[in-house]
Amino acid sequence: MRGKLYQILFLIIFLSFFSLALRYYGVNTHVVSEQITLPEEYDITYVTEETIKTLDPAEANNLSEAKALVNIFEGLVRFKPNSTEVEPCLAISWEVSPDGLSWTFTLRQGVLFHDNTPFNAEAVKFSVERQLQPLKRDNMTYGSFTFGVVKAVDVIDDYTVKFTLNSPYAPFLRNLAMPWAAPIVSPTSVSKQGDNFYKNPAGTGAYSLGGWNRENPVLIANQSYWGKRPKINSILFAHGTVNERINSVNSGLADIADIPAKQLAKLTKENMSKLSQPSASLGYLGMYNDRPPFNNSRIRRAICVAMDRKEIAQELFGDNSLAANSVLPPLILGYNKDLTPYSGGAQNAKELLRAAGYPNGIDITLISYTSPRPYNPIGSTLLADIVKRQLAKADIRVTIKSYPWHEFKTALNNQQGDAFLFGWVGDNMDPDNFLYTLLASGATPQTNLTKYKNSEVDRLISAAQKEHDESVRKRLYFHAQQIILQDTPMVFLNYGKDTIAVADYIKEVSLNPFGLPLFKDAYIKK
Repeated sequence: MRGKLYQILFLIIFLSFFSLALRYYGVNTHVVSEQITLPEEYDITYVTEETIKTLDPAEANNLSEAKALVNIFEGLVRFKPNSTEVEPCLAISWEVSPDGLSWTFTLRQGVLFHDNTPFNAEAVKFSVERQLQPLKRDNMTYGSFTFGVVKAVDVIDDYTVKFTLNSPYAPFLRNLAMPWAAPIVSPTSVSKQGDNFYKNPAGTGAYSLGGWNRENPVLIANQSYWGKRPKINSILFAHGTVNERINSVNSGLADIADIPAKQLAKLTKENMSKLSQPSASLGYLGMYNDRPPFNNSRIRRAICVAMDRKEIAQELFGDNSLAANSVLPPLILGYNKDLTPYSGGAQNAKELLRAAGYPNGIDITLISYTSPRPYNPIGSTLLADIVKRQLAKADIRVTIKSYPWHEFKTALNNQQGDAFLFGWVGDNMDPDNFLYTLLASGATPQTNLTKYKNSEVDRLISAAQKEHDESVRKRLYFHAQQIILQDTPMVFLNYGKDTIAVADYIKEVSLNPFGLPLFKDAYIKK
């Protein structure tokens, strides 16, 4: 597509300014195998936010990498379209033992990896155990999270595999649908490629890696895919800053691009649509619950009452419906739109402070980070200014200290300041990943940064971890959230938003709950 000479010349000029290897035909290409050669032109070009450094799901750790991985690899299960409910994928069914300790999966037969070797139970065992001790390498980011509860993986026969867990853990099923760590890899390719598997991967997905155009992977349709063969033959993944992504779309060089919601107005290219959904992420204002002044729940409530969450969501995403009303984002099991945090405005906040013994208000130090985050695309410096202005109306005087990201994490661990701006991006789309991680007393100090402790909340979260009936889990999480809103250990500010610009001629691209575009059912209509 767009094969005319003047377009190629324009592209090369464009690249000299923006360093994007978009459709830079046939230059510095790495070909995976002798049987695969890259096309001279690509059906579509997708420009992501971050560089794709690895295509080994055991090593990948960012969303841009996941956007390629989810089309190359598959797990035993996957999320249903537009849902966090799980459905079969490489496993066609599964059973959980009454004690919740054994999960037995019946596998799909007749599936081939991209290297033409068969998918089977041994491949499942291999894919898991390479990420656990003693085989685990330091750069295998998500293996411990995904499989840390696994005691053993046993091959029952070629198409039956059993996981034995150390303790009952209902979120395990959603762990197996993650785009990181959980996908099944070809043992043959891992053994053959060794340390180079990250750039020569083999999965079972609708697309395989055709090669690399400089640092950018090119995916091609998997001719032997077990499902419906994809209709788009080739996809080039590139990356760039937000301005580069906008310019690449406006100039016609990119067909798809990650564009922040508030930047969509800068797109001038005709016939562009957007795919968007609330993301499984949460921005919040945390308070150290274990020391003054925020060991007093009335003062924490005063902060909450003084905050205008809708204004914050509007500033961050241009969408005040993303104002957070609890710890769980809308996509997640247990979310309830009717939950209501404390509110009432500055005057009510002043009254709470007076009742707590602070008739003249309080002075606090708020620490923040400088760089954008998925739950805060404008960066915390600007967000901190909004928070400071809102709280000032309630005689809550804020001193802001901002740090680069890694220094900020150190400051958090050292409990600098009195309060902080932070957030959380869901790992596995399970409510436990928010409630336990952020608010359980047994969570690590690096995630329960507020040092919140409530024995009843701990009991409810623990019960939900062991309960496989999702309707029961939902009730447990709803009860826990009601208590948390009353305690107000943090102020839930906003949810995030996934937004992708897509040319109108690309049809049936869908987003999974992580905001990752799936191309297996997509086609081009011009």
